[in-house]
Amino acid sequence: MKQSRSEFWSGEEYDAQYGNYYSDEISFFQDLMLHRNVLSLLDVCCGTGLVTITLSKKLSHAVGIDFSRSMVDFAKSKSSNISNVTFYEKDAVSFDLKSVFDLIIMTGNAFQAFLSDTDLSSMLENVKKHMHGNSFFVFDCRLPCPKYFETTHNYEYWSSYTSYSGENVDVYGLDSRHPTLSNTMLHRVRREYENGMQYQSYIELKYRSIDEIGDRLEQHGLQLVERYADWKKTPLTESSTSFVGVVRPL
Repeated sequence: MKQSRSEFWSGEEYDAQYGNYYSDEISFFQDLMLHRNVLSLLDVCCGTGLVTITLSKKLSHAVGIDFSRSMVDFAKSKSSNISNVTFYEKDAVSFDLKSVFDLIIMTGNAFQAFLSDTDLSSMLENVKKHMHGNSFFVFDCRLPCPKYFETTHNYEYWSSYTSYSGENVDVYGLDSRHPTLSNTMLHRVRREYENGMQYQSYIELKYRSIDEIGDRLEQHGLQLVERYADWKKTPLTESSTSFVGVVRPL
């Protein structure tokens, strides 16, 4: 089962809502790049390039791929004057850039968008194919815990933001267990614009334990070498609800 593109319908709206969300991720990568001699970057599921473009300033070249054309098109428009960054519309389960990179990243909990074990394996195989012996792969995801499996019976208010055109947007969500997939949530989203327009979308998120993730990585010749509870490098504990993994080839 493939992830829906409906939540990623507009690069402009994505930046309006999430444009200020990635400062911790950027700081984490900048520190890693400084101490590990990173010169090239591949951002898998890059969205609008919020992380890719910022990091490219310290690199010889950076590449971002995403399965949403609207996200990639907006990333291209934002980086049109930057010579060392390139964006492609490609699916993480089937891409081949015929190149290797010092650092491969996946942010925004995109790791959870690979709903089936088959798609997760395909993505990891592709990541491994684009690594050399000293490459790093870094990603984040939420961990299975009761709060992430809570359901609602009606749409509830989540947040508000100012749209790309300057309108107030209220975001509401309806959370349910996925009808066919285990440890998977289905989140229906409704955005209500100041002018009366509404946009409805949905996103599905798969939750896997650290042990399961570690096993999957090892099956593809990869190993976790660092584990954190968040991008600020908070130590991981049994009560942690999220996870940042730093991966090297075996």
